[in-house]
Amino acid sequence: MKGRKPSSENVVPLKPEDGGGSNFEARALARSVELRPDDMPFTVRAIWDRLAPALCDPRKNRLNDTNVYMFELLCHTIDRHERLRLDVREGGETYETMTRNGKQLKSRPEVSQLNETWRQIRALASDFGMTPSAERGLQGGGQLGFDFADGDGFD
Repeated sequence: MKGRKPSSENVVPLKPEDGGGSNFEARALARSVELRPDDMPFTVRAIWDRLAPALCDPRKNRLNDTNVYMFELLCHTIDRHERLRLDVREGGETYETMTRNGKQLKSRPEVSQLNETWRQIRALASDFGMTPSAERGLQGGGQLGFDFADGDGFD
């Protein structure tokens, strides 16, 4: 390298000293704890603690002050889904009943509730970019094949 070596007072640090460096995981964890509502049940809080840090990562920043409520609803829905899934696993998906037409096998009501909570989870998770296709959509690559560099009448 040619030229005079810089002295330490001329060197400008690349990263600020306020802790905004590359410790993304620690910053995400701290932000998720900061955003977490205080009045959540233990099971919902455990789901929040499992999912929120990945969304609070500064490189993604999908969980912020404006959408905490919707993420809390997602955590409640996941908790409900896990309880229903356990109930269906233990009790089975169907039951047998005797009608005027003889024995019939019917679906338990918990199965339809389980299916509905799954649909709700998929919709909310998609809003937060927690599915592969939703994550690709949130990356914001824009439309490919268009180049407006030459002006073409656009002012």
